[in-house]
Amino acid sequence: MRGFTLIELLITIAITVAAATLGIMNLVSHRQERDLTLTTQEIATVIRNAQDRSIAQEEGSRWGVYFENPSSGSDFYELFKGTTYATGTIVSKSVLRSNIQFDVPISNSSSTVIFSPITGLPDASSTIKISLIGKSTSSSTITINSNGEITY
Repeated sequence: MRGFTLIELLITIAITVAAATLGIMNLVSHRQERDLTLTTQEIATVIRNAQDRSIAQEEGSRWGVYFENPSSGSDFYELFKGTTYATGTIVSKSVLRSNIQFDVPISNSSSTVIFSPITGLPDASSTIKISLIGKSTSSSTITINSNGEITY
């Protein structure tokens, strides 16, 4: 009977380690892309929620979403009611996942989308862009056009 040589065992282990490493890298990459997709959908849902609440004139008010990209700390967005964004009008706050950042609005700036009552039209067209941190080629753009259509 012939057994395995040390070289054969080392080659087998090296191939197994390489295959496992590639599998793990693909899994991590897939998870990051899934995080990006889920975050895009969550942001679009909050924007649609603000638009629907404005159309219904819920609480007799306009509704909007505020996006903040601070120079330090986590990027976040907030659903608010009223004609302008203010801390007393915030209904909910969502912080972006740790591996995702805003590209638009740019660092150290913010953006606000406010919808008109009854029509649900935004005060202005807006674009929100998010990407994976350290991988700006993996990004997603949400557009709110002047007709109130939300696409991503």
